[in-house]
Amino acid sequence: MTENSSSPSCSEPFIPKGDKHEFSEIKTSDEEDADFVIPHARPQSRLRTNLWFIFKTVIIVLASYGLVHLGVSTAASIRRAAMPPCNCGSSIAEALTLDCKYDSLSTSWLPPHCRDDELTGLFEKSGPGPNGEWNYYASNLNTSKIFTLEEMAHLAEKPDSERQAWATLEWHDKHCFFTLLKQVRGKVKMQYTGFPSATAHAEHCAMGMAEGRPGNQILVSMNPGFGDAKPGE
Repeated sequence: MTENSSSPSCSEPFIPKGDKHEFSEIKTSDEEDADFVIPHARPQSRLRTNLWFIFKTVIIVLASYGLVHLGVSTAASIRRAAMPPCNCGSSIAEALTLDCKYDSLSTSWLPPHCRDDELTGLFEKSGPGPNGEWNYYASNLNTSKIFTLEEMAHLAEKPDSERQAWATLEWHDKHCFFTLLKQVRGKVKMQYTGFPSATAHAEHCAMGMAEGRPGNQILVSMNPGFGDAKPGE
């Protein structure tokens, strides 16, 4: 039986001639047309690149500063915590043997590692007196008796009922300012007679200054002493 000449070849049973020609033109990867171009990603603009670099630089600088500041603060806190208490004994004679001095800013005898003598000197010249001195009154009702700094220092070893002195609200505001500055400077161990912590003292100061009462009112009571209580007391 004669086969029809138009029938497909047995070696290519499913590919019509037209399709055969089409597929025969497909080239391998080695024979690809040179005009065929693979699209590339559009390069980022120079501005965007620069902004990203600046952003990363700022983050690195801030992180580095934070780590350094944390390290310095931690080291300073550890150093201050390792310092002995701000105790000067219980008498002037004992305080002198411990190298203590009366510190008018703290209204207490303090050892060297608890004093900032530079700030205390500035505080003693920031008052309303002719040479910047402050008045310390024996009574808030009678201003005739005024204590000198030497007399204030000697009040520390008197009985509790006799070691009271008074000052103005202006004195209190300046005391708060210089004490907070002393805390920020962080050169010495802080001591707050009558306050559980530096934070409590700062809150007390902020509330007092926010009241805005006349500075010449004699309302601030103080009891000079010998610093922190002795260890174990």
